[in-house]
Amino acid sequence: MDRWDVLALLGIVLLGAGLWLVAPWLGLTVVGGALLAVGLVFSVLTEKADARQALIDAKEGRVTR
Repeated sequence: MDRWDVLALLGIVLLGAGLWLVAPWLGLTVVGGALLAVGLVFSVLTEKADARQALIDAKEGRVTR
């Protein structure tokens, strides 16, 4: 579990809390949704970078994890 997973989890929690509190806490919901989106995007980018590095290592004959 890396920092982006934690950020996405925090976004989900804030989104749920904001929806539970509905109208007065609409801002909390929006912030939670934004954190969720950022967490998901960077998580996908991190996974793609890891896969790309593993492919480069395999082509060069290096042993990976």
